[in-house]
Amino acid sequence: MKMKDNISRRTFLKTGIAVGAGLYGLSYLSSFERPRSFKAFKGNSLKKGLVVVRGDVDERNDEGSVIREMVNRGIRAIGGMDKLVSRGDNVVIKPNIAWDRKPEYAVNTNPFVVAALVGMCLEAGANRVKVFDHTCASNPETSYTNSGIEKAAKEAGAAVRFVNKELFKDLKIPDGKVLASWEFYEELIYQDKTDVLINVPIAKQHSASRLSMALKNTLGMVGGNRGSLHKDIHPKIADLNKVVKVDLTILDAFRTLRRHGPTGGRLEDVDNNVETARRLVFCVDSVAVDSYGATLFGYQGKDIGYIRESHEAGLGEIDFKLRGFEEITV
Repeated sequence: MKMKDNISRRTFLKTGIAVGAGLYGLSYLSSFERPRSFKAFKGNSLKKGLVVVRGDVDERNDEGSVIREMVNRGIRAIGGMDKLVSRGDNVVIKPNIAWDRKPEYAVNTNPFVVAALVGMCLEAGANRVKVFDHTCASNPETSYTNSGIEKAAKEAGAAVRFVNKELFKDLKIPDGKVLASWEFYEELIYQDKTDVLINVPIAKQHSASRLSMALKNTLGMVGGNRGSLHKDIHPKIADLNKVVKVDLTILDAFRTLRRHGPTGGRLEDVDNNVETARRLVFCVDSVAVDSYGATLFGYQGKDIGYIRESHEAGLGEIDFKLRGFEEITV
């Protein structure tokens, strides 16, 4: 009886040691983070040309209905949302929500544009559509609220989120001209988080970069000391865009901010003129979008440093008409 007890104890101890070693091994292995695949450009059959849709409000058509029709016509013209968004895809729509301003001040993306895109992505079969921005305020809530984007996006079916500061990852920038690495938001850069990334900036004057449009909107996708990016800003914007893979850009130029950007605050600085505003720009090429957008302010793409730098880095075509060009009026 005593011998059996000793054998049982020995067996128990050996088994316990083996199990403990196994658990330790599993714990040790799990301490190494598995490599994650970076988001690539989503394979799609969208047309590669640039589409500009013009529209204006009148006594029969309010702003919301006009913009919904402009978005619908623009997306149809480049091939349809179902050519980009597949059933089950996780989509991120990245507007500019940087500032605590109402839509009429033209410093944030028009909420009707965001809402229309959310609806089209869900209709195409998206599993989830997230909307967020790394705002310039310590408390993003007021920017989300006063911009009108939070309400409009939620009503359209999106999940509206604030940026989680714990989710920025320091990444090496391939062939960085000025920046060797920077902190990028993981919800935008990893394949297991995002299948489709749609960039929806507003067109406005900017005190540091001259203009703020698609390529500049990438600063709302990164962390770190963003203030330091404004020194020698043009090659830095190009460097950041070497990491972020935007599948489609829609530039909101329904209203544009002509002066005192990026924060604005004076209605007299806002352009509502049908000749130089009241349009949306659609393209898979952010450089082409910005090059066209520059013409709304009296520039050519080559006049804006970060557009020129991005073109020279092979990120897109600065002569937007080379991609094909179509204008539509609704």
